[in-house]
Amino acid sequence: MHVEAFGAAEAFDRLALQWGGLLRYSVGSTPFQCVEFQRAWWEHFGSGDLCLLAVRHADAMVGLASMYVDDDAVLRWVGGEDIADYLDVVARAADAPEVRRAVFDWLAGADAPDWQRAEFANIPERSDSARHWQKLAAERGWTADTVLQDFCPQFTLPDDFDAYLIGLEGKQRREIRRKLRRAAAEGTRAVFMDPGEVNPTAIDEFIALMRASGAEKAAFLAPKMHAAFGDILRETQAAGMLGLCFLELEGRQLAAYAYFSMGATVYLYNSGYDPGAHAALSPGWVLLAQLIERAIESGHRRFDFMRGDEDYKYKFGGEEERVLRLTIAR
Repeated sequence: MHVEAFGAAEAFDRLALQWGGLLRYSVGSTPFQCVEFQRAWWEHFGSGDLCLLAVRHADAMVGLASMYVDDDAVLRWVGGEDIADYLDVVARAADAPEVRRAVFDWLAGADAPDWQRAEFANIPERSDSARHWQKLAAERGWTADTVLQDFCPQFTLPDDFDAYLIGLEGKQRREIRRKLRRAAAEGTRAVFMDPGEVNPTAIDEFIALMRASGAEKAAFLAPKMHAAFGDILRETQAAGMLGLCFLELEGRQLAAYAYFSMGATVYLYNSGYDPGAHAALSPGWVLLAQLIERAIESGHRRFDFMRGDEDYKYKFGGEEERVLRLTIAR
């Protein structure tokens, strides 16, 4: 295996076809590693030296690592920490150990930009990348440490919605059923825009509802983040990954979710709600239950709430998964 390095942003487009093909068959691939997400993030937040590393065996691209060295000489993933929940090397399971070693050796070599410290956030614990790179760093006499960064509750979807409800704790099951009945009696309607449907207006409506949710999300959507977030949603929608859903009553949007569909998994990305509209109906809970039902009906096998250990994720069946942060000092 050998590494081909790219330092110009045009490489996102140059590698896009091979990138997409590799991602479809890689172990642990997520929407945050797709070229559309990565390219949009770099356009808005990229600085320093880009390191797109294509690992090749003969002419075939068998691995990919999307990184950069920031202005403080810190090596990081492209995708950042704030809006990407999972980041890792992209490779098939059989190739992953060799790909990780090839990437690490390149980063340690003379061709890599000068970096003094690496901060690799959002590595799924189920991946072997953190352990492997920590071992390789120790072999070179470098300091390396892996710590728990966050929790990502998720669960396996059953074959039908009734089976899903039966699997919940009894009080929670009864509460969801009661809320669904009440919302239906009041005349609420769930509107779904499935992955593959392109509707830029719906994205603007979602962001507006997200901003209205409270001071924390309004602050998050500062002008630079607002522009980046909108572009990421539009790019992933055009790529057929982003889905949106809204709970409506009498023409007013009460709650909304943006989610990704990739493989057999639904990734719940973000939410918005109108805090002044029909809060007694629990529109967020109602819409989430309907989204889970939709995911089951569309053949998905896993539902991922992603980063954050909020209580509702566990009430809806989430089981704890973890993401790690690997720090390396040369």
